[in-house]
Amino acid sequence: MELLLFYEMILTLLASCLAAAACLSAFLVGRSKMMLYSFTGFLSYFFDVVLVFQDVFMEHIDATFVHDGTYLLVRSFLVIFTGAGFLVSLWLIICEYVGDTREAMRIVPGLVFIGLSEFVLVGFPDSGFQRFAFYTLRSVFLLWMLCAATMRFLRTKDEFERARLWRKRWIAATLVVLGACIVIEDVYGFLICDTPYFQIGPVLISSERNYAENVLLLACAFFACRDAARMLLMRFHEPTAIKDGPDDEKMRENLLAYARRYGLSAREREVLGQALSGKDNQNIASGMGIALNTVKVHMHNIFKKTGCANRKELSQDFWKRM
Repeated sequence: MELLLFYEMILTLLASCLAAAACLSAFLVGRSKMMLYSFTGFLSYFFDVVLVFQDVFMEHIDATFVHDGTYLLVRSFLVIFTGAGFLVSLWLIICEYVGDTREAMRIVPGLVFIGLSEFVLVGFPDSGFQRFAFYTLRSVFLLWMLCAATMRFLRTKDEFERARLWRKRWIAATLVVLGACIVIEDVYGFLICDTPYFQIGPVLISSERNYAENVLLLACAFFACRDAARMLLMRFHEPTAIKDGPDDEKMRENLLAYARRYGLSAREREVLGQALSGKDNQNIASGMGIALNTVKVHMHNIFKKTGCANRKELSQDFWKRM
């Protein structure tokens, strides 16, 4: 059974690496901020699991060193920042998806998480309750993020925005269920058993290795790799053209979201779509059956509203936002 747990740890490390690589590739191709945040999050979780692997490795070399107070304190501080890297990246993805650009809303929650974690680590005596509070702060932060996204969904009056958020309901539901499982596992391991290890049948399990959290990581890796693959395939087949098909339907949805974010009119959105497909002003005018000067006026308004100086910046900004 210990061998199975070893391979479970290897699987988690592998999933973190593969997801990080997929998200980095998608970012380099599409310059999507959400892909960059995903890459940072999975890389942080990789090092989070490495710290656990380090404990297991050092336990076999020098058990007294692993239980040394200085080693445990330094390791715990590292765990705070690796955990924060994963959770804050997830929070930034949520902010980017819902279009919340407030700097305070993006930065403050992560700082609060780090501050509370350090307070629990230093201010509470070493006990099962301290370890429970220390690790459960992750789940609390996760559930708070999902509650914030849910409140955004409930408050919005824009039907299109509600539809966009509603499509992510299964991802949110999966994270809620797994977040609750993490809390249950922490309660059992730290409060009920209050021991570094506890037995479930023939399996000896470490309290600090939350297996529900690893399942949550695998779920996030699946969703991230799926979106990264879609982005890479879209760029491979046709980087900017809009044609009939599921990928282009997604692009039209992104175009509508981008237009709503910058307050573009319906006509400006249509011109923007033509411009992103690589057409010049004359071809846009001919294709839409409007005057060339009208196209120029629409393009001028698009540049002004988005803050872009030219078509290249406009295209780059569009793919960064999506």
